[in-house]
Amino acid sequence: MERRNPEDVALVKSYFELLRGGHADQVEDLVDPSVQDTLPSSTFNEIVATIPQEAPSSVRAVFVDSRCQEGSCEESIVLEYKYRTERLVFNLALLKENGHVSIMGMHLTPIPDSFMEENRFTLLNRGPSQYLILTLGIAIALFSLYVLVLCLLARIGPRKWVWAAFIVVGFTKLGVNWATGQLRFDLPALVLFWVDAMPVEYGPWTISISLPLGAILFLILYRKTLFSARAVDPRTRKLQG
Repeated sequence: MERRNPEDVALVKSYFELLRGGHADQVEDLVDPSVQDTLPSSTFNEIVATIPQEAPSSVRAVFVDSRCQEGSCEESIVLEYKYRTERLVFNLALLKENGHVSIMGMHLTPIPDSFMEENRFTLLNRGPSQYLILTLGIAIALFSLYVLVLCLLARIGPRKWVWAAFIVVGFTKLGVNWATGQLRFDLPALVLFWVDAMPVEYGPWTISISLPLGAILFLILYRKTLFSARAVDPRTRKLQG
């Protein structure tokens, strides 16, 4: 069972403040005996040395997950501390059992603001692969939406809903790393709504496109049926002669 509790975030913040204040021994005492070998005293000393003395300008929870089963809960909480020139990502894993809280894992990652700037989404100074995928994505989305409207307006009975479901699904997946321009092709893959733009926390955006196979097939059949109907329409026979 999954649940979220603001008290868990407040608890992790209090641990961070203990570390920032140089009280690593108090946090170390909370380490679960089963993982003490993986979290030696040097780990806490390194974390204390990494934390700036100044107070952070902001703190936010970027990930909170709590899973409870049979009286015990495993907590995974990630906080972002923002400073003048960098951000600190504080990741803490907790075990709450029978009213006792112990630390199962801890990690602190400094992230320079320059790294965040490099990975933000911008249209400036991109390469051919980024612009190509973005342009194809816009074209595919507009084309597929046009065909979807044709399908919904077509007088083909209940079959329109089957076709509509087929149209909104894209096949295969071609993505581009928006920061580096590196391409990635996934086959097979199913994508809903043909185009996907996914930001990654502390990482680059990925823009992905897929083949609108359903839209292409429906448009071919739609036009073929439309032209066939016009060919046998008595009002158009004299135009054929």
